[in-house]
Amino acid sequence: MRIIFVLSGLGAGGAEKVVNILARHRSARGDDVHVLALNAETPESYFAYGRSVRVEALGGGSSVPVFRTAARIARLRGRLRALSPDLVISFLTKVNIMVVLASRGLGLRLVLSERNNFNTQDMSPLWRLARPLAARLAERLVMQTAEAASSLPPALKARAVIIPNPITLQHVRDGATGAGTRVLAVGRLDRQKGFDLLIDAFADTARHTPNMTLTIFGEGPERRALEEQVRRLGLADRVRLPGTTKSPVEWVNAGDIFVLSSRFEGFPNVLLEAMSAGLASIAFDCPWGPSEIIDTPAVGMLVPKEDVRQLADAIGRLASDTTLQQQIGAAGARAVAARYAIQSVLQQWDDVIATPEQAEALYPAARLST
Repeated sequence: MRIIFVLSGLGAGGAEKVVNILARHRSARGDDVHVLALNAETPESYFAYGRSVRVEALGGGSSVPVFRTAARIARLRGRLRALSPDLVISFLTKVNIMVVLASRGLGLRLVLSERNNFNTQDMSPLWRLARPLAARLAERLVMQTAEAASSLPPALKARAVIIPNPITLQHVRDGATGAGTRVLAVGRLDRQKGFDLLIDAFADTARHTPNMTLTIFGEGPERRALEEQVRRLGLADRVRLPGTTKSPVEWVNAGDIFVLSSRFEGFPNVLLEAMSAGLASIAFDCPWGPSEIIDTPAVGMLVPKEDVRQLADAIGRLASDTTLQQQIGAAGARAVAARYAIQSVLQQWDDVIATPEQAEALYPAARLST
C-alpha cells in the first residue's frame, strides 16, 4: 500500500511525533510511505525517519497568507496526483482542509485526524466554517479523546474513531538531585500552554519554598512576554526558559514535579511522557485530555482550569511531601503504561488504515460515501 501522511511541519510537536511513529511502523510493514510537510521549507525533521520513508517539504512562497496557502494547496495537489496513493492521512485542522481541497476529483481515500481542540483554538471564521464541510468528505475521522468525538456534529460522529496517543518514552529518569524541588513544564511558548498562569502559581508557592525552581522547555512567540513576567516577579534566578531539548529524555531528567498548565489541549502527549517516566504530575482540567489521563487522584493531581491559586496549592503540596511525589509518580507510570501501550495504539491505526473491504467489516455501521 502507498500511504501519504500530510502534516504542517517537522518540528518537535505531538502531531509530528505521531506521524513519525506511524510512518516508520507502516514502512516496516512493507508499505511505500511518504510524508509531506506543508509548511516546512526543508525536509530536516526533529524526529528521525530513516531512509525507507520519503519526507518532502512543500513550504516557502509568498508572504501573503492567502497566496501562500493557495500555492501550497497547488503543490500538494501536484504531489498527490504524481504519487497516486492508496490512502492519505492528514493531521491538524487547517492541514485537513487543505488536503480535502487538494484532493478533490482525484478519487483518493482520506483519513483526517484532529490533534487540537477545534472549539477553542484560534481560527479565522473561514477556516472554522470549512472544517466540518471538509470532514464530511473523509472516510474516517480520528479523534484523540471521547470529549473531542462528542463535540462533533451528529452527522460526523458515525465516522469518528477515538485513538489516543501512545507512550513511546521508555526511560526511567535519574533520581532526585537533593538540591531542592524542581518544577518542570514543556511545550510551545504560546498562550494555549498557559505558562503565564504557571509562572504566577510558581511565584505564589516560591515565597514559601525557597529551594524550588521552575524550568519551562520550549520555544515560541510568547518568550519575550514570559521573560518579562519572570523579571517583574523577581524570579530571574529561579525560573529558566532554556528552549527546546534535543530529546524528551533531557527534560524528563530536569524535574521532580511536572505541570501541564494549558488553557486547552487536543491530547497532551507531554503529560503522558512525564507520567510514563514516573514524574509526579499536575494538570489543569482543561478541554481536552487531562481528565481522561488523570482519572483518579492516585495517579496525578487535576485542578480546575486556569485556577492559579489551586495550581499553586497543588505544587506546594507535592513540593513539601517527597513520599507523595514518589507514590503519585509510580502510580501514574503504571496507569499510563496499561492504557496507552504503543502496540495497542498502532493496532487501532492499522484498523483505520485497512482496505475499504476490511474497514467495512470493522465498521459496518459506517458505510460512507463521498
